[in-house]
Amino acid sequence: MSARLYLAGFEVFAPDGEQRAAKMRQICADHGLEPISPLDGDKSTNLDELSGTDLAAAIFRINVEMIERADAVVGNLNPFRGPDPDAGTCWEVGYGYGRGKAVYVYTEGPSTAIDRTELHYPPVTRHEDGSAVDRDGMTIENFGQPFNLMLACCGTAVQGTFEDCVRQVAEDVKAGKLPVS
Repeated sequence: MSARLYLAGFEVFAPDGEQRAAKMRQICADHGLEPISPLDGDKSTNLDELSGTDLAAAIFRINVEMIERADAVVGNLNPFRGPDPDAGTCWEVGYGYGRGKAVYVYTEGPSTAIDRTELHYPPVTRHEDGSAVDRDGMTIENFGQPFNLMLACCGTAVQGTFEDCVRQVAEDVKAGKLPVS
């Protein structure tokens, strides 16, 4: 049986989101993994008939159900609208972790939170002791990770592309490090 991966990421907001999802599904299949994309939806719920908070609640329920079916959550933690990852993706990663799912996150961006902030929210002030603050004077985590420690420490963090991350998942499945249900 292959591992089922919930694909969390901001790709769903892109104008070509369905094409991106199709490519991601194919990459998973090429590595012997079963993708579960938020764009797969729930065929039993007609989202076209809903709007506002009813639509939001239905999408939430469907995505939670998809995460529940997954063996792992793969989260795109590249910067989204600033130095930090998409809030919804962060929630999905945290929910997966809390439910005992394996978590894999990836980023192609700068390898530290300080560098990421400097690129997307300058200026950064660096101090002699190695600490740094953003333009608002707020401390930037300096653990050598590309994002907040709560995301960096909840699973396997891959510095690379989606395919690099999926390749890591496939290697872990093959090595028996990722149990599949």
